[in-house]
This record gives sequence, C-alpha cells and structure tokens, in this order.
Amino acid sequence: MKSRISYRIHLPVMIVCLLAACSSNPYQASPTKLSQASLSTLVNSETPTLASISPTETLLIPATQTPTLVPQAERIPIIEYHNPTFKLNDQVMMTTTWFEDQLRWLSENGFKTLNASELVSFLNGGIFPQKSVLLSFDIGVEHRSEYANIVIPTLRKYKLNAIVFLLVNPNLVKDTCSQGEIYCWPELKAWSDEGLISVESHGMWHKDYKTLDPASQREDAGGAKQIIEEKIGQPVLGFAFPYDSFTSQSFDILKSLGYQFAVGGFTRSDRSVLLGDASRYNLPRVYPYSNPSIYPKLSSGEVSFPQMIEDQTRLTGLITPTPSSTNPTQVTPAPTGTTQSQNTPDPNMVSVTTSAEFKAMCALIDKTSDAVLRLYQLNHLVFPSDLSQATLAQLPAPMRIVASCNIRPINQPRAIVLHFTRGPLLSAIVTFQKLNNTSIHYIIDRDGTVVQLVPEALGAFHVSCYGTRSNCVASCPICEDANGKFVEPATQSIGIELVNQGQVLPESFKGPIYEDYQMAFNYRYWEDYPEAQIKSLILLVNDIRQRWNIPMDMVIGHYRINNNTDPGPALNLFWDRYGNPPRFAIFPIH
Repeated sequence: MKSRISYRIHLPVMIVCLLAACSSNPYQASPTKLSQASLSTLVNSETPTLASISPTETLLIPATQTPTLVPQAERIPIIEYHNPTFKLNDQVMMTTTWFEDQLRWLSENGFKTLNASELVSFLNGGIFPQKSVLLSFDIGVEHRSEYANIVIPTLRKYKLNAIVFLLVNPNLVKDTCSQGEIYCWPELKAWSDEGLISVESHGMWHKDYKTLDPASQREDAGGAKQIIEEKIGQPVLGFAFPYDSFTSQSFDILKSLGYQFAVGGFTRSDRSVLLGDASRYNLPRVYPYSNPSIYPKLSSGEVSFPQMIEDQTRLTGLITPTPSSTNPTQVTPAPTGTTQSQNTPDPNMVSVTTSAEFKAMCALIDKTSDAVLRLYQLNHLVFPSDLSQATLAQLPAPMRIVASCNIRPINQPRAIVLHFTRGPLLSAIVTFQKLNNTSIHYIIDRDGTVVQLVPEALGAFHVSCYGTRSNCVASCPICEDANGKFVEPATQSIGIELVNQGQVLPESFKGPIYEDYQMAFNYRYWEDYPEAQIKSLILLVNDIRQRWNIPMDMVIGHYRINNNTDPGPALNLFWDRYGNPPRFAIFPIH
C-alpha cells in the first residue's frame, strides 16, 4: 500500500497512529512453525459455498459462530467541574448539594468514571461499559479546603474517580502542607496514589494561549507537565486549555510534548468524546451547572443532569435510508433498550443486507457535513460478511465489520491483490474511512483478526491506473476486460491489506528476506508476517477464490499492477524463502 498512502498522525476516528502494530518475530531461523504440510492442508482445503451470515452476527463474529455482543461505550461525556461552590453568575453555578446529588446518581445508576489513562485507551479504540463518564475538575488557587473536605470525600464515598487539571506554578502549589487554601504536593500525591484522581495539566500561569507565541506555549505546557510528573510520579497525559483558548499550532505543540489529549471549547454537534475521536487535542465537555430558579434543569438546556448524561451516552445522529423505488427497504436500528443476549442484535447498529442498501446508506452518510458525525455513522453501519461460516469458524480471531464508504458501484473480481499497510490497524482503518480517500475490502491484523470494510460486490479504491493505462505496468493482468478494453483494476479485484510496518532497521531485525526474485533485492530487513496472520490470509484467499472462481495465479501483489514492491519481500507467496528466517511458500504451486 505504500505507493498509494502516506500515513499521517492525525486522530481517530480518528485518530492517530497510536497503536503499535509490531509484534515479536514468531519464526525461528529453522525450522519454520507453519510447516509445508499445514500450509498444503490450508491451501487445498475445500470451503463450502457461501452461506449468508445475518447482519446481526457480523459486528463481531467469533470462531464458534455465536455472536458476542457486549454493550460498550460509543460516546463518553467529560463533565466539567471547578469546585462545589462554583459561581460564574446568577444563572450558572454549582452548590454542594447539587454536586453530591449528581455523583450519587452516577454511582447508584452504575456509571463507571474513567481516569486519564482509560480515556486515552478509549480514544485508541478501547472497550468500556456503555455507562461511562469522565469527571474533570479545573483547579487553581483558593479552593483547596473544598477539595479536601467535599470533593475527595464524595469521590471516596461513591467509589468514583476524576481527572484534575492543575495549575502548577509555585505560588499555587507548595512542597509542604499547611492550613489554608494553598494546595500541596504531598496531599495531591496521596489522592493520586489512592486512585481518586489523575493529576493532569492546566499549564503554569493560566495564560490565554491565543496571546502566546509557540515558544511560550511550549514553555508553559511543557513546564507544567514536567513538574507534575516529578511531584506525582505518574505520566501526565492530558491538558486543559486555559479559557478554552488555543492557536492553530497548539495541538502540535501538545503532541510533541507527549500529551495524549486535551480539552477545549470546541463546539460541535456531538458534545461527547467519541470512540477513537479525531479531535483528541480539542475534546468537548458538558456542563452540570444550574441556578435556583430552574434546578433540577441545567443551565445548558432544558434537561436535568440525569437526562443530560443519558443523552450524551446513547447513540444519536444515525441516519437511515428513505424508502424509494431504488431502495425499497427501510433500514433502521433495533429499538433502544432491547435486551441483549447471545442471539439478539446490538441495538446501536444500523444493519443493511444487500450491496444496494449499503450504497444507499453511504450516499446519505457522505452528505454529512460534520466529519466527526460522519465517522460515527460509519462505525455503526454493518453489512453481512461475505465469508463462509466454515472459514469464519477457522479464523484464529473473531472477524470484524468496519464500514468504509469509499466504494466503486460495481466489482467483477478476477484477481486478489495483496498489500501491506506500513502502519498499525487503526491507522489503516482511519485512512480508509476518510471521505473520498482510498479503501480496501479486507485488512488482516497481526493476530489474525480479519476486518471487512467493503462488500466484495462493490469495488474498493486499492489499485488504480488513474484513468490512463500507461500508469500501470504493461503486464498488469487485470487492466483490460475480456474484450481487451482498458478498465481500472479496482473494478476487477478484491483487495487485502496485511498489517506490517515494512522495512525495519538492522538492529530491529537480523538477516535477509526474499519474496520473488525480481522484487526483493532492494530490501534486506523487513518486518515478518506472524503465523496467525498467514493462517488468516490463507483461509481468506481460499474462501474468496472459491466464491469467485479465481485461479491461484491471480493471487497477486500490488507490484503486478503498479511499479512498486508492495506487499514487500517478506510475503513469500509462491516461493520458498531462503534467508533468516526461512519459510516455505505460503501458496505452494505444484
């Protein structure tokens, strides 16, 4: 894939290149783990004809074919507190009674409160209960007693935890504790060690970042991070912009300093943090404030605190096709509140059953102007897997459906084209879900997980001659149709990406690797493909070949279409690999 996509760290969805794709090398120099006999068994095994999988089984398809559907968080609100007696004006305030009522309600209704590291995990695609929130406190001078006497005891009482965004200049936080309103490091560290708070950064001097040049921003945010880590003994992951204010350079500055997320005043249609949120350095927050004339309704709208939290943790904004002559089927999510069991659908997913319905949904989703909402909609669109149940049962890891709407309207597969990602799974998914970008039918992760993004009956944008035959190699086997007329190769192929970082440094890998003789000699060191990944590749290729009657010699690398080495020398498709480590051919030809 390297000739088509240059990955940038831009997250979620999304999202950044934050998950490590590499694993330890599973092969020894000799003998190879995946024997010639086992390869032959896999390659020559008979796969039953396609049996349709119901859409409700394709979100996560275990090898046993029993759907595992765990209610999980898709949206997590960050609640912004300051102190239990905060008062902006007569219309926006907090009282100690309201504060305890809100935390009691969260506890009694089974909500999990995330710490900073868990929020980072959620941004990276981690799974948490649907009832999850994050409590955050922006604290400076003159409220220490309210934290010591109200906030911390209330968190402890209801077994909750929170993030504290702390101003850390020496006038506000001292090394020794004494009576008064000045915070002290030993007390903050004790609360952190107890697990009640994650101490994060609010900078040092509470300056408006729009008034600071890049060097001053770096000094303020970097200095605060260094001091907190020295005093608390934990990595600082998050930052709260003073006054919710920043410049166009602020996000890159925080990222370069090692911050993993930041909260700001970003206004968008969805006020929760989304799974794999693309705006991780400008995350939104929700406000729990009210005033005596409207309480229990909140100042932020005509809702109470429980209503706001329920609104911000449930699925919203999904669109469904409108019945028409070309799309007569109304596709809707299952009713919210449906009791989930092993055999019931996830109510948060919108399922389609045909490629026509998938195209119709994509046409609607691609009209969504909000990029975050568009990604959110994509991640809740599922379609039936093309793979047979026999293949699904043999995969080493559960299959996933993650939709991409970068599609061609028709596909008539005559070949299977293999690529490598040059990066981790999450980065590839993010790239393929971006509007008007490239796409792929399948990705195989290093643990063998198969992810399908596009139905096989539709084309994916994984290979191209860019409208001119001369942009592809003369020997391209799928650049003409049966009549010899030029066609784009993506309309005659199914694409598979394998998660692999590609060329590595000598100290990271020892020994030469060769694939096919004419393409391998430019590279000496290349990340290997693990056994589980190769097993899934063999199963997937077998399944596709049988369904579309594709001969083995039409299982090809991207280099057969464009002038590059993708998928690289380590993927020895048809030849035994001599080097370190050696390996028999993945698809031996007899």
